[in-house]
Amino acid sequence: MNQSDVSCYLHDVPEFVEHELAASYETLHSSLPFFRVWRTLGNASCYIDRSAGRAPQILLFHCEQRQLVVLNEMIDIAPAALERFVRYVFEHLPAIDVIRFNAVRTEPARIGFPMQRHNAKDTWVIPLPAMPDDYLSALGKSTRAKLRSRLNGISKHFPSFTIKYLVNGDIDEDVVRHIARLSEQRIGSRGVRLKHDVGRMMALARTGGLVTLLMIDGRLCAGSLNYFVGTSWFGEVTAHDPAYDRHGLGELCIYHTICESIRRGGRKFYLGGGLFGFKERMLGERIDMDQLHIYRSHRCLLANLEIAAAAFAHGKIRRLKMQLHQRRGTWLADLAFRLFHACRNKAGA
Repeated sequence: MNQSDVSCYLHDVPEFVEHELAASYETLHSSLPFFRVWRTLGNASCYIDRSAGRAPQILLFHCEQRQLVVLNEMIDIAPAALERFVRYVFEHLPAIDVIRFNAVRTEPARIGFPMQRHNAKDTWVIPLPAMPDDYLSALGKSTRAKLRSRLNGISKHFPSFTIKYLVNGDIDEDVVRHIARLSEQRIGSRGVRLKHDVGRMMALARTGGLVTLLMIDGRLCAGSLNYFVGTSWFGEVTAHDPAYDRHGLGELCIYHTICESIRRGGRKFYLGGGLFGFKERMLGERIDMDQLHIYRSHRCLLANLEIAAAAFAHGKIRRLKMQLHQRRGTWLADLAFRLFHACRNKAGA
């Protein structure tokens, strides 16, 4: 590796990195606005690899005692770029024993260091066509027919039905609070306690956000909050008034948001994680991300058995949760989820 291709800013994140992060990854969870709102950038460091012929690999990280934690998530990293970063860290930061990536996608490869790897997160992404009509035409026959029926039905039943979009500084915090409250009520009806952090959601939305509002008689009946980075769009929360359940306003809201993102130049729309048939019907393609723990040596792995054991346990729990999701609807899986949420609600009380 040519050392001139690599620069590392210890305990500093240069301002120019914001644009380059967006250009390199176009993903929310590796953008500087997201880090500012949802992560702690104080004392963060920045590694930049500008190897010839490649988009710059920009990784922000914290050093926590003998562990280096990479802040970037939901990105692809080539094995060669991963190896360059690992070797750079272990050569220049002798106090570090372990490097942790929380959610990245890379090909299995030997990079010369002990590694733990397990599935950590997933998301569904829709590759977007050039026009909204092309997207509707690409949907499956039954999904397309269902959407058209609901689009026609809502206008027929409610002649005052309108759609409104708010962007960045025009986004009304009271509207976002209303959407968040509808979401909390819907999820709470399933026995899951949830509280959205509207303050942080608004802080991020003002730098790159889109709110979709479905209105009847001038009243909000469904809405969604979404973010964008470059040509990539990300759904944060979608909710609707349960009084309109039979009209499928939640799905209509997502559909209208996707179409609006296409009109605004979107090339990808991320629907978030979870195993939901609806996301696949909307042409979502599932992407899985792994957590990686990379150790300087086998001796360092043994010296950090607590970290290694926690990573092993998280991997097993993640696999069990995925298996339960795949069996959702069976009495055993539903019982397990009820017990899990009851324990989590009690712990958070």
